[in-house]
Amino acid sequence: MTRFDTTSTRRSFLRKTALGGSALGVAAVGSASAAETPPGSEPVLLVHGYMDTGETSWWEVVRDYLVDVGYSADDIYVLSLGDVPGTTTDSPTEYADAVGQRLKTIGEAHGSPVDIVAHSMGGLDSRWCIEKQDGAQYVDDLVTLGTPHQGTYAAYLGILTEGGRDMIPGSTFLERLNDGTLAEGVNYTALWSTADELIVPSEYASLPSPEFSSVDVARNINSGYQEHIQLVHDRAVFDQYYRLLD
Repeated sequence: MTRFDTTSTRRSFLRKTALGGSALGVAAVGSASAAETPPGSEPVLLVHGYMDTGETSWWEVVRDYLVDVGYSADDIYVLSLGDVPGTTTDSPTEYADAVGQRLKTIGEAHGSPVDIVAHSMGGLDSRWCIEKQDGAQYVDDLVTLGTPHQGTYAAYLGILTEGGRDMIPGSTFLERLNDGTLAEGVNYTALWSTADELIVPSEYASLPSPEFSSVDVARNINSGYQEHIQLVHDRAVFDQYYRLLD
């Protein structure tokens, strides 16, 4: 059995379990309105990026947005890869381990696959986990916000850090990540902003063409004219992707 066959089997089991639980929930609270129903039944994991942590204020804003559209606060998780802003500068290959551990814990606790919303380098952490460490078995949707899928020349500003070097266009890390295929069974959405000052050129936050065409569901969405951090907390950006967490 191939890796993807194993992944599909695991995810199918988790999805069936989640749908069964959802059905029971609807029967119990039949008065809930459509407006209070989230687009999907999966829990959501929020993953921050380079030099950020899960404790910065904009992640609380995203949590509030998710609650606004029907998610339970108990179904929203924020991964923090460090305690102090400015210190989370290691390689995505290292942070991918933490992403994978959290996905496994959440997936098994809920009996369902997990949706990921990741910002900046957090999208690279998540992709490495999903595509190189078999994390796909725990993931339904991956949404990335301003993630340098093809690198960014602004990463030269962080060349003294592993994470900075990995985000330079043409780096060994990016060549290994962008090997022509994404993970089968995961729905990918990459949002990129024309005004993103830290992704240079800005369209490098979109999935590259060979990878983009390798799976059934992959989207590149130009979100408009938001700055890099604004992509996290801007409600107009959130409204473009939350319905895709299905």
